[in-house]
Amino acid sequence: MRARTVIVRQVMQWAASHLDADLSVNALARRAGYSLHHFSRAFSAETGESPAGWVRAQRLSHAAQRLRDERHRVLDIALECGFGDVTTFTRAFRQRTGMSPSTFRRAHAGKESLPPGGIIVASHAPLLPFRLCGLSADMSDDEPTAPAALWQRLFVALKDRGDTMACTDFRQVAFWRETPEKVYTCIAGFVVGDRPALPLPFVTLDIPAATCRRFIVDGRSDCYAAAYDTVFDALLPAMRDRPAGNFVCERARLDGGDGIEIWVPIEAKGSGQD
Repeated sequence: MRARTVIVRQVMQWAASHLDADLSVNALARRAGYSLHHFSRAFSAETGESPAGWVRAQRLSHAAQRLRDERHRVLDIALECGFGDVTTFTRAFRQRTGMSPSTFRRAHAGKESLPPGGIIVASHAPLLPFRLCGLSADMSDDEPTAPAALWQRLFVALKDRGDTMACTDFRQVAFWRETPEKVYTCIAGFVVGDRPALPLPFVTLDIPAATCRRFIVDGRSDCYAAAYDTVFDALLPAMRDRPAGNFVCERARLDGGDGIEIWVPIEAKGSGQD
């Protein structure tokens, strides 16, 4: 793993556990030992979003979890998550989730998880173009365990090859031609950049840049199918986001937490996006 990747992830892990601290870009850059400009570029290259956007998403994600417990006042949650007052917190939370903290609490208070799959709505984020190398298979919505089986095949194939290629950035892409809810093609693989493609049975796929809505799924793999249903059937319509393109990208959480991130390309809304 590159030194830059390690440093950025270490800063992210620290920031995620110190949300009430000074998490300005300047402060994070100092912690990384980088200049402001170098850190901002490195962070965006690793995560696909700005440091400030990522920090806000982390704070609001934690706030969403805390709101489930009615014993905590909204003001205390706002301060704990690094917001100076309730008004600023409420404005940011509504922009992110489409509802006020109080409305969110009424909908989810006392529940063990957020919407099915433990989904926490994160920020709009630019998906940078990448080349994926891996194994593919055609699937349908009545095979919820098929992607997991594809991943097992991939790791066995890589082990059998004894391949020395650095396989660190693993991602899954599902794409379709007509009806994604019925039949789709899934590729489980790793980002290869400009490296030569591996021979068959490996395939390569070039993913274009896209404006995405990124969802964090904080839960076990057996809840991921339900999480996708919630994303497309409830959350995207509630946020008035219209899916664009014919693919969805899935990857491990950039903050190192358990679960996955689901990146859904959406139609751009202009400069008003958060």
